[in-house]
Amino acid sequence: MQFTYLLVSTILTGIAFLANGGALFLVLSRGRQNYHYLFAAVLAAYAISSLSIFLLIIRNSHPDELTVYFSVNLTAVFLSVPCIYHFTCRYLNQPRKKSLVFAWAYTAIITIITASGLIFGFGPTEFIRADWGTYLAFSGGAMGPISHIGFIGVLLVFIWSACWFLFRARRRETSPLARRHMQYILISFLAISCLFLSILIMPTQLEVSWLIYPIRTLLIAAFGALIGIAIVKERLFDITVVVKKTTLYSIFLAIIVFVFSFSEHLLASYVGEFFGEHSIFIHMISIAVAIAILMPVRQKIERAIERLFAKKTVEF
Repeated sequence: MQFTYLLVSTILTGIAFLANGGALFLVLSRGRQNYHYLFAAVLAAYAISSLSIFLLIIRNSHPDELTVYFSVNLTAVFLSVPCIYHFTCRYLNQPRKKSLVFAWAYTAIITIITASGLIFGFGPTEFIRADWGTYLAFSGGAMGPISHIGFIGVLLVFIWSACWFLFRARRRETSPLARRHMQYILISFLAISCLFLSILIMPTQLEVSWLIYPIRTLLIAAFGALIGIAIVKERLFDITVVVKKTTLYSIFLAIIVFVFSFSEHLLASYVGEFFGEHSIFIHMISIAVAIAILMPVRQKIERAIERLFAKKTVEF
């Protein structure tokens, strides 16, 4: 069970990081408007969140490091909310100055409080060890869960407000292309709202389930994937893309690094006692595993990429 959890969670975090990182690159490479950079900030937040979850999983047996990873993850996820709300207002050209100021101020305050509580240990949370790994839970009393519900509940209101603004603007929009653009953004924000719903119910038994990290990383991956598809297929944000051979090899290199790091971690964890955690044999075996897994599928990846992007005409 523990190996399956590690494998599934690590694969999903890798996919989430690549999806959000790829979409971030596309937006920054062609973005010129203010709302482009606001949306890029959202993608960057979830790329960082994916990386921190990845580190939480593979370094779960090192409790002294977990506080940092949890703090980075929560900070990135929390700060994505005012970016989502601010982006929506700019994208739809609907200025809401007072609510924007409140969104940024409120999120900054709860982020500082939560991160400081985790780092300095004065919050109502503690690390608990389960069969599948270590997780964060509330320790005694009702104030912890109540304050948590209040914090996350307000953040959800901002996300759902952004979704409502997009839904209402989509209904009024007459251009089919603009309607499709809003639909992609709306669906991606709804995926993020489901992520916050899972965080909202953290004090319940869902948090002790080994499924919690795969569910959350799947939602983060869906967000980045939807935006990437919208950019490539529907020219979201007026971005037109052609994927060249260099892009294929960049993706392939990222997957190689990911598989190598993951296989090295597993070997160090389960075979390290025999060879030594930093043995040269572990590095050699990890390289062999990466080659054995990835080289046979290289041509399939290349054909799939070429079929998907065959009609795109503008280079990066």
